Amino acid sequence: MCWGAPAVVLELSQDGSTAKIDYGDGVVREVFVGITEEKLSRGDIVMVHAGVIISKLTPEGLREEIEFINGILQEAGESENLLAQLRQNVIELAEKIKSGNA
Repeated sequence: MCWGAPAVVLELSQDGSTAKIDYGDGVVREVFVGITEEKLSRGDIVMVHAGVIISKLTPEGLREEIEFINGILQEAGESENLLAQLRQNVIELAEKIKSGNA
């Protein structure tokens, strides 16, 4: 089983082979761009696995994932959900960048 995490593209290298991303925790990391069929730009939400961007995501898709995670945790009686909060941070940062406010 693979584990990927959503992140926001903050910056792309000139040749497009690497990107600086934020997983929603405020820490900037550099990763490789592993997809070529989709053009990436600043503010895009992407899925990163093992330091490589493997796909582009939509804010709507990520919101659905947050609802799913919250539902599972609610059934388990858990109240604090750091995983969902990080994903919400990714959505908010992407929206700020796309609107020109970051």
